[in-house]
Amino acid sequence: MSARPELSDTEVEELLGAYALDACEPDEAAAIEAVLARRPDLAREADRLSRAAAWIGATEATEPPQQLRTEVLEAATARRAGPADRVLDAYLSFSERFERSVDDLPHDALDAVTSNGLTARDLIVHLAAQESLLAQNLGVPTFDDVREEEIVARTHALLPRFADRDVSDALELWRTSVDANRAWAVANPDRTAIWRGLGLTRDDTLLVRSFEAWIHSDDLRRAAGLPAPPPESRHVSLLSDLAGRVLPLSLAVAGRTHDGRTARLVLTGDGGGDWLVAMGSGEPGAVPDVTVTADVLDWCALVGDRIDPVELRHTVDGDAELGRDLVRSASALATL
Repeated sequence: MSARPELSDTEVEELLGAYALDACEPDEAAAIEAVLARRPDLAREADRLSRAAAWIGATEATEPPQQLRTEVLEAATARRAGPADRVLDAYLSFSERFERSVDDLPHDALDAVTSNGLTARDLIVHLAAQESLLAQNLGVPTFDDVREEEIVARTHALLPRFADRDVSDALELWRTSVDANRAWAVANPDRTAIWRGLGLTRDDTLLVRSFEAWIHSDDLRRAAGLPAPPPESRHVSLLSDLAGRVLPLSLAVAGRTHDGRTARLVLTGDGGGDWLVAMGSGEPGAVPDVTVTADVLDWCALVGDRIDPVELRHTVDGDAELGRDLVRSASALATL
């Protein structure tokens, strides 16, 4: 007898249309139902699609509403083809990565100190603080007892509330908040959100949260002595692009701007890319004053404040001072 397959949340989302049409194998359906049991948002969507599928498969002469028929067929097709929303897919994938890292933690590793100085247990609360803050900012609060809007203060407000509780309670707040943020993102693809005082597009908001989930997932794994494999290149590409686009803001926050000067950032490896960066006011010039080249995963670790600038393996072609300032500014927006 073969073991029931384990499916990720993203895989289940892709299969919901087929599940609603009763097109899954029994073991696959059982694996989907296991995920639905802990994801009420997916369970509601599965129920909606199943009711719509019942219309389509009805043997009576009753004709279903055309909009309902179209909706379920399009949903089934889209899910079979894979998520069209690359940014939301990345957010869910990195969220799953974080949850898997928590699940993989040995119990005796919960008190291990992570890269940012928090214990593994407290880091899970910190992620719950961040995701619940975003939910609060989006108007879908998930923890009414704490209203702090500064991340460190919010984390410190939450820590005593979870100090004597099982870590699964903090993880449940995190999961509920991710579900709320996901539902908002699905319903509001063109909206903006406030994060750390900045008005961000819906996509950039999700990418910022994806970046944090990636960094802290790997914090947990390193603290427990577990391997931390790189993310899929299609997701790295989205985050490296974010890292390239925010460099002008990072330079400004770090106080290292150079008006009229242009840097070129080249990130090598799967998911890398090439960006021209205005180092001060105005648009970047066509010809860079300096080119900095580094591995994409190393640069993302630098942006996440997990590599010290002096430890970054990179090359500089052109103005060395501008190159140093670009590298030293990369982590200026890291939260903790």
